[in-house]
Order: sequence, then C-alpha cells, then structure tokens
Amino acid sequence: MEEDVLQRMHARATPQAMRLRRCTVERSFAELKYRIFGLPRFLPRGSRDAGADMAIAVMVFNLKRLRSLLGRTQLIEQLQPI
Repeated sequence: MEEDVLQRMHARATPQAMRLRRCTVERSFAELKYRIFGLPRFLPRGSRDAGADMAIAVMVFNLKRLRSLLGRTQLIEQLQPI
C-alpha cells in the first residue's frame, strides 16, 4: 500500500512540476516564514509541531492583512464578541 503511494508521488515529481512548485508554493511559504518569524526553517520537529507553527504563521499573516485592509480600529471592532 505505502509503496504504491510512494511510486505515484515519485511519478508526479517531474523536474517541470518541481520547478513550478519551487516558484509558486515554496517561495510564498518561505516568504511567509521570514516575514512572520524571521526564520528560514521550522524550529519544532515533527509534522504535528511544524503544522502548529505554520498555522500560527498563517493566522498572523491573515490578521496583518486584515489590519492593512480594514485599519486597526475597524479590525478591533470586528473582532469584538457579540
């Protein structure tokens, strides 16, 4: 079962596909890490901890983006509980 998954993954990982991935996904991912944390890699080890690290980075990025779109005052008002 796992061998089939690995074979399909390697079949899709053509040089053209990996070049496209580096240009689109990994660049924005790395840029997000640098802008939020100022670090080139994840500090925690393991996919669960790295996933939590990325979730925090994405949440911070989204809040910063909302602040730039709405302004600080309106964002605070929108985040107030009803």
